[in-house]
Amino acid sequence: MFTLGSTGNFAPTAARRPPPAPRGQVRLRVVGEPKSFDLNGPTACELFTRQDEARLRDRLGEDPLRSDADVERLWQKVQRSRAALGALLLNQSVIAGVGNVYRSEVLHLLQMDPNRPANSLTRGEFDRLWELIVQLLKIGQRYNRIIVARPEDVGKPRSRMNRDERLLIYKKEFCTVCHTPVASWKLAARTIFACPLCQPG
Repeated sequence: MFTLGSTGNFAPTAARRPPPAPRGQVRLRVVGEPKSFDLNGPTACELFTRQDEARLRDRLGEDPLRSDADVERLWQKVQRSRAALGALLLNQSVIAGVGNVYRSEVLHLLQMDPNRPANSLTRGEFDRLWELIVQLLKIGQRYNRIIVARPEDVGKPRSRMNRDERLLIYKKEFCTVCHTPVASWKLAARTIFACPLCQPG
């Protein structure tokens, strides 16, 4: 088994046999019949035993893409945490897979202040947060890119949206809802983006 960080790409090689010499930062090549592929530029690419995999999974929080995610266990962690909500969402030992872009976008969609203490969430707010994370990560998995905007708002299907159209707050100059200048600051060592009007403290 190998693991990928937030970067890395699987690319098919030429159809001829043997495949051409690797190009770029190839970390893994799989050659088969009739196809082959290269893995380029991952943050991590390691061989894991089943025991290694079990230890890694034990360190991770609940995975929104897994049907067996323990939402009650996650709720208990959130109730006990005084960390800022925007910081908690980046903690992979709490929720696995939510990165910097998703945390900004999810909190914007739910009109939540990133600096709000996680343990101040009501159960209803927590459920809406989890459901939105699951929904958006499933869309991202399907299209292999982060897509937050709705097709009916953009006027085109998700598969045809460009990067600027796919996101609503991340690295934007103005809020796409109220057109207020977007605020950005460091939170959990990463830059977060939020609207001061839509996400009041």
